[in-house]
Amino acid sequence: MSGAIAVFVKTPGLSPVKTRLAATLGKETAEAFHLASSQSVTSVAQSLSQQADIKSYYAVAEESALNHSYWEDLPCLWQGEGGLGERMAHIYQRLLNKHDFVILVGADIPQMTTAELLDAVSWLPHEKQARLVFGPSVDGGFWVFGGNCPVPQSLWTDVVYSSADTGAHFFNKIDQLGDVKTLAALRDVDEVSDLLPLRDALLNLPDPLPEQYELIRFLDVLPACFS
Repeated sequence: MSGAIAVFVKTPGLSPVKTRLAATLGKETAEAFHLASSQSVTSVAQSLSQQADIKSYYAVAEESALNHSYWEDLPCLWQGEGGLGERMAHIYQRLLNKHDFVILVGADIPQMTTAELLDAVSWLPHEKQARLVFGPSVDGGFWVFGGNCPVPQSLWTDVVYSSADTGAHFFNKIDQLGDVKTLAALRDVDEVSDLLPLRDALLNLPDPLPEQYELIRFLDVLPACFS
């Protein structure tokens, strides 16, 4: 059975990115972090595609950026209009029309690993049973969602995103659709205070990818964040 993974990204210069980081570190540094983080997540997705029957995509926020040089590494899909719920619903259903299961991830948890995603891939394929994957984030959201079954539009849009209980509300809704496998909780990066835990997580990876090493080097030139 074939699957898909979509990495959700925004394009610096066309959309604001990492605004809370930018408030402290400046817009240019925040944008550079977003791109470095995106490359790390992309490398994990590409590694996954090499080890399983998974096709990797970018889900790009801006329709005008589908051919942008930042997003040359993967085929690009436009997220569509609306809030985050509508956009995730659009990408999920579009890919589910072509693949047996779909995994959605953000670009701001670059410490995710191929092994964690392979755990999802080993669970999701099933011809008769509705199966889903959910990975909570430390701030109360979630860093990964996957499924092999249709998800009603209302489920996506009834959730209040970017709140402390987003993940709990989302999980309670998808739990009604089928059997859910929960992955490890990871910490995304929104604030400067998230950068040191990220660096520690990257340093503790058993087998970091080259792009994750590059992100460590990027973080190491921001000593003010770690003082």
